[in-house]
Order: sequence, then C-alpha cells, then structure tokens
Amino acid sequence: ATRMVFQETPDMVLVNGPGTCVPVVAAALILELVTGHYLCVVFVESVCRAETLSVTGKLLLAVVDRFVVHWKQLAEKYQKAEYFGVLC
Repeated sequence: ATRMVFQETPDMVLVNGPGTCVPVVAAALILELVTGHYLCVVFVESVCRAETLSVTGKLLLAVVDRFVVHWKQLAEKYQKAEYFGVLC
C-alpha cells in the first residue's frame, strides 16, 4: 500500500483503525513533503472505540487532516475529532 501512494499520487488517503495504516499515512506525508503535492489524509476510528481512542488513533490524531469518530463523546473529548453519527 505504501508503494501505491508513491505510484498513484492520490489527492486523498482514507484509512481506518489498525496500526497497519501508519506506514501508509507516513508515506503520504513524505510524498507531500517531497513533491509539494497536497494530500488530504482522513482517519476513521473504529466503531468499537466508544470511550477512548485506539493507539493508532492517538498516534495519527496530530498528523491527519480529518479525524472521524463514531461516538459523540469522543468528539467532545478530542477537539480535532469529527462526529457524523455511526457511519456503518
């Protein structure tokens, strides 16, 4: 997936929950830094995270452009988090 980020030069990268998305986000940020091509990085937290963020969420909160949660109380707890209701 990280190779695809460099080959395709996307305008947006949408990732979710598991820690395996961290290298993809890192690749997107490096691509943006090196080429100057703006990439919108959106992280969607797992629906099962109702009270606290996952480790991946905590790592990526500061570096992604949009951070989506499924629970209102998480959006109230984390200023950058956006709540749109349960998305599934």
